[in-house]
Formats: sequence, structure tokens, C-alpha cells
Amino acid sequence: MTAANSSGTSFWRELKRRKVLRTCGYYLIACVATLLVGDVLFTAIGINGEDTSRALSIVAVAGLPVVALASWYFQLTPRGVVRTTSFVERRVLRNMSPINDRRHTTAANDAQGAHAREHFEWIVAAETGPLTGLQFGVGEAVELGRSLDCDIAVVNPNVSRRHARLSLDAGRLYVEDLDSANGTVVNGKRIQGKQLLHDGDEVRLYDVVFRVAGSVPPEAG
Repeated sequence: MTAANSSGTSFWRELKRRKVLRTCGYYLIACVATLLVGDVLFTAIGINGEDTSRALSIVAVAGLPVVALASWYFQLTPRGVVRTTSFVERRVLRNMSPINDRRHTTAANDAQGAHAREHFEWIVAAETGPLTGLQFGVGEAVELGRSLDCDIAVVNPNVSRRHARLSLDAGRLYVEDLDSANGTVVNGKRIQGKQLLHDGDEVRLYDVVFRVAGSVPPEAG
């Protein structure tokens, strides 16, 4: 698919998501109904129906782009008129927040990262790719992939939409490939099924590298 086709498809989906086409359709139906009723009423009360209908038609046509623009930015809900958030904004808000950004070495940032690390037994840090310098605490199952629906979104064309999953079991951290196109590699070896991770392990999603920090708890009993 070419870039132009992709942009056109995205724009069409955004029109539907923001209900622009539906709103314009309702507006046109309301205009037609108003003109039909007006023709009857204007004649009944002795007003020049033809001239009035023509004026209303001009107003309706002029109002269509205004309605389309308004429906792009706002939606009518049971809570009243609310502003429509952008597609990216809605999705990114669901992503995990990094516990520390190693791109900034300020004392305040280091202190914040140290405090956050106290709450996580396992941490993954991005060493390459679009998230380089960010660290994430793993306290529950975490999906990594190109999709903005993933907990850690890695916007890279070589990463699958849902590429891999990190999970915890009895304090141990595992990684599992989610049938990605390019596979998930741990310490240079492509994995099959779940793979137990250790402190210092390298998890690679094609050319995007994460470094694991944590410790495997001792065996019970």
C-alpha cells in the first residue's frame, strides 16, 4: 500500500470514528425535512414558498461545512458537548509510563527512578530503538509491540503489532513470543514458547533491544 493510500484510509477511518459522516447525514435529513414541511407551511400562510425555500437551501448548503468541522472537533454526548480527543492521544494514555528516563541524568530524575525501582522486582530498559533510555517496571503481564494498544508500544516497522509478552510467575520473569514475524531473541537465541529471564539478559525484538534487571527468587523448599 502506498503512503497516499495509507493516509487516505487513515483519514476515512478517522472521519468514521469522529462520526463526521453520520452527523452530516443527519444534518442533510433535517434540512430536507425542514424544506418539505416549509413548502406546505409557506403556502398555507401566504409566503412566497419558492423564494423562501431557495433561501433556506442556500443556508443549508452553507451550513454543511460548518457542521462537518464542528463534528470533527466536538461530539454531542449524554454529558453534553465534549471535545473529541485525537486517535493517538486516546491510545497512548493506555500505555505504561516509564519509571525513569536515562536520557536525562538530573538528580531529580535519578531520585525518581530509584524510588520507583523500589516497587518493582523486575525492570526492562530499552537500549536501542524509539524507546532508548526508558526503563519500565514489570509488576504484571506486559505486552510489547508496534500497536499503540500494547502496554509498551515500540513504533518500529520490524516489530509486529503484538510481538512479545512479559509475564510473572512466583516472582520469576518470563518472555513469550506472540507469533511475531521476526521472532523474539534472548541472548542471541530465538525462543520458542516461554523463556525464563535472568538479571542482565538481553531481549531483542528484531533490532530493538531491552535489558532485563532483577533476580530470580530461590526455589521453594
